[in-house]
Amino acid sequence: MRRLFYPAVGLVAVLNLASLCAFAAIDGTVVNGTAGKPQPGVGITLVKPGQGGMRTLGSTTSDARGHFAFANDEPGGGPQLLQASYGQVNYNKLMTPNIRTSNVELDVYEPTQSPSVVHVEQRMLLLEPNASQIAVNETLIVQNQSKQTYNNEALGGMRFYLPPAANGQVRISAQGPQGMPLPRTAEKTSETDIFKVAFPIKPGATEFQVTYVLPAGSPFTFRGRDTSIKGMVTGPLRLIAPPGVTLAGKDIQQLGTEPKTQASVYTLTSRGAAFSFDIAGTGTLHNGSDESPDTSDSPQVTEGRPRIYAHLPWLIGLAFGILGVGLVVLFRTSPAQSRS
Repeated sequence: MRRLFYPAVGLVAVLNLASLCAFAAIDGTVVNGTAGKPQPGVGITLVKPGQGGMRTLGSTTSDARGHFAFANDEPGGGPQLLQASYGQVNYNKLMTPNIRTSNVELDVYEPTQSPSVVHVEQRMLLLEPNASQIAVNETLIVQNQSKQTYNNEALGGMRFYLPPAANGQVRISAQGPQGMPLPRTAEKTSETDIFKVAFPIKPGATEFQVTYVLPAGSPFTFRGRDTSIKGMVTGPLRLIAPPGVTLAGKDIQQLGTEPKTQASVYTLTSRGAAFSFDIAGTGTLHNGSDESPDTSDSPQVTEGRPRIYAHLPWLIGLAFGILGVGLVVLFRTSPAQSRS
């Protein structure tokens, strides 16, 4: 009897272990990237994106060792998303069917309100005039090379100037490191026509897109203002004009022509808070496959998917020098860039 008893106990233990492994299909550890150690007490939710939106599959809290586990995932049915909340900032990790679901590391970071931990790597303003309007697409790429998340609702993650002629209509999206573009709402600041976007800047690159339209005119004088956040290092503003469009003014200088698209690239030379330049001609880099921006007369700040996405791969290529062609290469090699 004793010989039969122990194997039976061993079999039960094996079955229990197998059962636990089967049910705890997603498990891992929350890691505090600032301290470099596991983080206990973090609330985590497992959600599944679908046509009807996000569906919650379960919620848990990391234990004293930072460990967490979910038993009711849905393998084989598309991606799932781990969402953690720490320091009033949400952190996501996309779980696709082709990656492992055990011993997952979910990184969180200590928050800071100091903008000195981030810097603006690229500032680009694309202007596309036609017979009826001028589409303006502003791209801002912010780098955070620290091990903290910048989160300051009073200052915002970025600021932009919205000309009065835009009639309050603007579309904004923000995309964090390894994240997806999310629509955001602009908030008014104490400065006239200056808006802020509250969005945490996590370690890595964060990208903002701002889109609005202005009434047509040739020539048309574009007036802008410096919107830098105090304490945040900001690079020069680059202006992009499609073929057929020229920019002129004492506050800008032409750097050259981007060889792939033949777009003209300018840099802002004015060091003051306000600048202006004239826009002449018509042209676009837009392929016509998406919808035009909302031009409703209702004076409100709106949010949605900007039409910048029609040529977003090109702009990203320019920003990061993909295939060795783009604005970064042009900026680095241009004699005008060395003088500015």
